[in-house]
Amino acid sequence: MKLRVLPYVSVEIDDRLRRRARYAGERLRLNVRAYLLSAVDEVDVASDKVRGLCDRAVSRVDSVVATVNDKIAPEHQQPKLHLVGDREAS
Repeated sequence: MKLRVLPYVSVEIDDRLRRRARYAGERLRLNVRAYLLSAVDEVDVASDKVRGLCDRAVSRVDSVVATVNDKIAPEHQQPKLHLVGDREAS
């Protein structure tokens, strides 16, 4: 997989590194989610506004990290099909 870093710079990444990056992203997501849910439990006495902020933060972290992980290493990659010109498929 080629990752475009800058307009003229691309980096080739192998599958092993992509899997490791995805695994690290999943660990980060789980740790941040657990920390935020723990914070929600601690502010149980506080107002509903604070609980709502923590709940929204949990959902944002989940969606952002899941999106980044899907860009790094998609779970289900569709094979790329190429159109064959005037030749018969063999």
